[in-house]
Amino acid sequence: MIALTIGMPVGIERVLLLVFGLAGVLGFISVAQENHWGRTVAAVVHAAGGVLAVLSSDLIMLLISWEILTFAAFFVIRTAPSQAPLPGRVYVGASRSADAAFWYVGAQIVGAVFFFVAIVIQSATTGSIAIDSLVPLAQPWITAAVIIKTAMIPLHGWLVSSYTAATPASSVLLSAFTTKVGVLTAARLVEWTAIGFPLLSWIGGIVAVVAVACALVQASARRLLSFHIISQVGYMLVGVGLAGFHALGVTAGLFHAGNHIVYKALLFAVAALVIHRLGHDKLGQMGGLARRMPFTFICCIIGAGAIAGVPFLSGYGSKELLKLAAGYSVPMRLLNLATVGTGLSFIKFTYLIFLAPATGDAVVSPAPVTDGASQSVGRPTALLVATAVLALLSVVFGIFPGWVSGVRDHAFFSPSAIWAGTQPLLLSVFLWVIFRNHLIAAVRRHRGERRMLRDTLLRAAPPLFRVVLRAHAVDVQLALGAVLTVVILLFVIW
Repeated sequence: MIALTIGMPVGIERVLLLVFGLAGVLGFISVAQENHWGRTVAAVVHAAGGVLAVLSSDLIMLLISWEILTFAAFFVIRTAPSQAPLPGRVYVGASRSADAAFWYVGAQIVGAVFFFVAIVIQSATTGSIAIDSLVPLAQPWITAAVIIKTAMIPLHGWLVSSYTAATPASSVLLSAFTTKVGVLTAARLVEWTAIGFPLLSWIGGIVAVVAVACALVQASARRLLSFHIISQVGYMLVGVGLAGFHALGVTAGLFHAGNHIVYKALLFAVAALVIHRLGHDKLGQMGGLARRMPFTFICCIIGAGAIAGVPFLSGYGSKELLKLAAGYSVPMRLLNLATVGTGLSFIKFTYLIFLAPATGDAVVSPAPVTDGASQSVGRPTALLVATAVLALLSVVFGIFPGWVSGVRDHAFFSPSAIWAGTQPLLLSVFLWVIFRNHLIAAVRRHRGERRMLRDTLLRAAPPLFRVVLRAHAVDVQLALGAVLTVVILLFVIW
């Protein structure tokens, strides 16, 4: 039983390795311009952890890559400048970034414990720690680890809090690795069915829709993008969850992961440029930036089109493969619904930032971004370069999906395929025309997904709502400690 081995991946994983490497380089140069050497080093280590995950040839090395990602990201988030507290929040740490960093590392440790239990079961049963589909006894543990790692709702709080508390440039880096390593782990190890249904595919399809609904009511640009990470990871899990049902599913899921890294990093880079210009990410206080930031506006259109699945942009090709793999199943129908919501959400995102009438806060002159240990940052040259490269790749991956994915025997751009891919987008435009004023008003009111959930519970189940309130009031450190204790006790008893 040889541990700590690496090897070159094959097939679609090789493409994922190249995308990870590129995302690491672009994330590094973006973070480096903030002139915080500790955060820059942590960014390099974080990217290295992602690359190591793809190269891992055994379970121990894969788990080590998880932990490298975790603790490097903790430092990236923790070193962000203190921010104004959110309304009604009492922080565990000294600041919003400290609180978010704790949430991040706590959730990742719980996921790693589940992963470790799965490794022990696999080793005890088979005598091997080679990367392969795990034995049935280990499947619930590795599935739980993946669900945490991929931030599936309702275990998503660590992602939304940390990606919005980090510096804008750090968000470009963080968006690329952690959840996609979770998807890669699922593709390699998970093959669990419940009464004949691919469990991960159903979870992914449901979460893709729920996360889009949450994104639609966000008033913060980076919170909106964070919820769309969760939704798009749902797409990936629909694909990789089909392992054992359709051979194309894993290829489609990992191809979508590679596409997602590119267009989501692009959208976070666009948000970072806007934040650098205005000093905030409040969608309700933006507008009129298309003329002042034409390059950023064009890149935003490319990124929004890619995530919505516009033909000839990167998201289209991988969604087309997902349709082939999932067929007319319920998860695929859920993804079609999520695609409509995604298109609607990014029409809103682009409109409020660039096309809406300018508000008073949208004409602020560029101001240097500083933190306690940093020198001032002037023109964000590195972010501009990263944005340009990512926009170009979003187009290249969209024009040559067969070449990138290795699936060359499918007519991606047949009239029927283009029409099928365009229908959800036309419905998104139709819904925007009807509900534009309501969506904009929701942003102005900043109703948010928590208020939406609270109102629903008040109407439907008051006793349940009281239980949720009590759970929400529990100290975070105490709750995570209790979860870890229960897991360890269960493992010892087993």
